[in-house]
Amino acid sequence: MIIGSGIDLIEISRVAKAIEKPRFRERVFTARELLDSKMQGHRLAGFFAAKEALLKAMGTGLSHFSWLEIEVRHDRRGAPFLETAGKVRSFLTGNGVSRIHLSISHGKEYAVAQVILEAGDRR
Repeated sequence: MIIGSGIDLIEISRVAKAIEKPRFRERVFTARELLDSKMQGHRLAGFFAAKEALLKAMGTGLSHFSWLEIEVRHDRRGAPFLETAGKVRSFLTGNGVSRIHLSISHGKEYAVAQVILEAGDRR
């Protein structure tokens, strides 16, 4: 059963400019994300959109959580997925989330991500 969905659209140029600042990079992206993205603006914009989409699906915003508790990873086929930790993981588990579906896309100017939260048995 779907218990939450979120979508986020962001300008790639906005993220590309923001990642020039070490403070922003360290606050928003994990070391693995920075390495996996090769610091490419379009990839990090997709990661940022994925994190925002998860927070929207949770219906909470960021106020109680850290960006670093949400990490975009890729499976062996290259499909993105979200790894959560800390308060974010506790919130999701406490609200019965059994699965997080993630889709990320980007074009020339924008990156978009969609997250669907599912409750019930894992398949």
